[in-house]
Amino acid sequence: MKLFWKIDDLIALITEWVLASGVMLMATLLICNVVSRKLFMKSMASADEIGGSLLILVTFSGIGYAARKGRHIRMTAIFDTLPLKTQKLLTIFISFVTMATYVYVSTIALDYIEYTQMLGKVTSALEIPDWIRAAVIPVGFGLGAIQYLMNIIINIKEPGLYIGTEKPEEGKTEC
Repeated sequence: MKLFWKIDDLIALITEWVLASGVMLMATLLICNVVSRKLFMKSMASADEIGGSLLILVTFSGIGYAARKGRHIRMTAIFDTLPLKTQKLLTIFISFVTMATYVYVSTIALDYIEYTQMLGKVTSALEIPDWIRAAVIPVGFGLGAIQYLMNIIINIKEPGLYIGTEKPEEGKTEC
């Protein structure tokens, strides 16, 4: 199991680099394109396409990272009023449903990739096969599903309430 957690830490580190690099590259590219358009009256033809591809990369690769950190969207008004054991059971149930949904969406994304490969669809400016851009979607949802599975395991094994796999919910260490 320790090997699994080490692999998870490595994936988290790689994801942090991908997210940081993707956001910085996207900002730099799109700002340079705006400056080019305003100063030289010329726009880079591929800037919007690359920016869109980076947006897809950052969005979908961030799914597992957000689940790991417990930074996903939560509605806690009713949840916080429940007893700690009920919160823990509800967290396990929600993690299971979310994991199952992510697995399902990953399979749909894989079907979409297969369909776009069959069509031979390419991007307009760079003429890169469109399935390459979409390949990050099932990977992101797959990593998210793994994080929610790990969240289920850690909430079953550990006494505290874990929203993400990295740290327990503040002030909620005993059930």
